[in-house]
Amino acid sequence: MSFFEKLAIASRKNSSLLCVGLDPDPQMKLSNADNVVAFNSLIIKATVDLACAYKPNLAIYESMGIEGLSALQETLNLIRQADPCIPIIGDGKRGDIGTCSTAYAKTLLEDYDFDAVTVNPYMGSDALKPFLEHKEKGVFVLCRTSNPSGMQIQELMVVRGGVRRPLYQIVAELALSWNWNRNVGLVVGATYPEQISRVREICPDMLFLIPGVGVQGGSIEKTVRSAADTQGEGFIINVSRQIMYAAKTPIGTRSKDSEAMRKMRHVARQLRDEINSYLPSSLKKNLKQICQSHEDQANRGESYRQTESSVMATSGR
Repeated sequence: MSFFEKLAIASRKNSSLLCVGLDPDPQMKLSNADNVVAFNSLIIKATVDLACAYKPNLAIYESMGIEGLSALQETLNLIRQADPCIPIIGDGKRGDIGTCSTAYAKTLLEDYDFDAVTVNPYMGSDALKPFLEHKEKGVFVLCRTSNPSGMQIQELMVVRGGVRRPLYQIVAELALSWNWNRNVGLVVGATYPEQISRVREICPDMLFLIPGVGVQGGSIEKTVRSAADTQGEGFIINVSRQIMYAAKTPIGTRSKDSEAMRKMRHVARQLRDEINSYLPSSLKKNLKQICQSHEDQANRGESYRQTESSVMATSGR
């Protein structure tokens, strides 16, 4: 099953355009790789029926050495056990040439078997080709990122075809030419909604992966209105720390497992529902009907929302 097929299934099933980031943060005081896996397990259990995708940031795991890479693999296994249809995006922002790029693509898309990856376009199409050749996998190209200093390069004015435009717009145009397998998406930051709108004009049908909501300050309303395609979709919004930090206590320690799951689930549900609230009315109605159908299944004793019951059982409610 391709990345886009998995994403469509998960998005419809969970009435969601929320991608949950799995980026263990030092503020959570997870002292070793085993603790990281255990905490990721709580996040997955709390959100598996609220998310349309998961996105681990590879740098966090790589910084822990071999144990961190093992923790990453265990985390991937946990997601696949929880729901095989939820896609996983490997956020590595890779980009190199020749055998190095081929090796990166093999590692991420074959060995780890990520459904999609993020890539850096700075070295051009030959650096991206090994990723793009994996037809069933999604390839998200960095375009206009959410970090403030991204403008130092991404907003540089470039003359191309006799027209002077910011570099990020050129990247968007190039992404169209790289999309021969129809598996290319773009990373655009929620902190720059005007730029998202411009990229949507250039790439009307391309999927956007959007970080920057929550701790970074991006507005969900502005993001949805800027990113939506003609069908009212065409994007997923990634949130990491806002969900994870819900598990913190006022003194900076982590809540007990049941309380942590309850808090993270509450935040994830709020985020999913807020995203949905700004979708076109016809799409909102469709999502509401799907959600109601799933609730009806649960009420008839069918096992759609096992996560909901497991969280309540764990928390003693």
